[in-house]
Amino acid sequence: MVSKRKITPIQLSILIGSATSIVFGFLYLVVLGKPLKAFYLFALLAFIVAPVSAGVLSSQRSSTHKTKAFFASGSAVFGIAFLLFFFIYAIQIRFHTVTVTLPAACDGTYTSVNRPADLAYTLPDGSRGISISEDANTVVVAKIDTIQPQHPSEVFLIRKGDGKILWNTDFQNDNVAVAMDQDTAYIFNVGIGYFIDKQTGKPIHTLMTMDSYGTNTLGYFETSGIISSWNADGSVKSLPYLLFSGVVRGCYISGDSQSVTKL
Repeated sequence: MVSKRKITPIQLSILIGSATSIVFGFLYLVVLGKPLKAFYLFALLAFIVAPVSAGVLSSQRSSTHKTKAFFASGSAVFGIAFLLFFFIYAIQIRFHTVTVTLPAACDGTYTSVNRPADLAYTLPDGSRGISISEDANTVVVAKIDTIQPQHPSEVFLIRKGDGKILWNTDFQNDNVAVAMDQDTAYIFNVGIGYFIDKQTGKPIHTLMTMDSYGTNTLGYFETSGIISSWNADGSVKSLPYLLFSGVVRGCYISGDSQSVTKL
């Protein structure tokens, strides 16, 4: 006769607590559509309330070792919630990556003296650059040395209204990718990101970021990226979908059209 294994109070509490945490996450991500102002509330529910509730339930149902049951159940539910959070915010975002394969013409050389008219930008000092990304108020421009083998570049964040340079930096190559949202310019060089406030030109101080935007060094360019950030001022950007345009290996890649233009 086969005996049926009875579920223990700890196992039952873990199942209930994990299900509760998953429901909170589903409400935040799917039902409510990731509202930024509600992130910390739902994080509290999923990472604190659900584990503590599981621990209390386990402790109440255990005849002995109540403290051990509390911590065992609570820790297990917290761990499951963290693993799900990590999977959603750090791994599954790669499933949404869109890439453009670079043609053979993108061989690291610059053959055109005159930039395409829609990409040309004249900097305040009169030199010419390439307009990588822009919106109604801001433009990001790259000035590339087409002579040196590595093609070092200087990147500028410029306010359109008066042409003022709000921020600039130098890179050792011409591998530049840019995306913008309402208030931030995301500027990447070989996978290293710079988050710049579009109004002030100051770097945004983040406590933590989670993204998987690539290096664009493997023969293709990533025109999309999902970058979550938790900032020092308490603000959150939860799983925003960004379109990237950029310059790499002597070509311009448009995030909107995914077209490739030889420079």
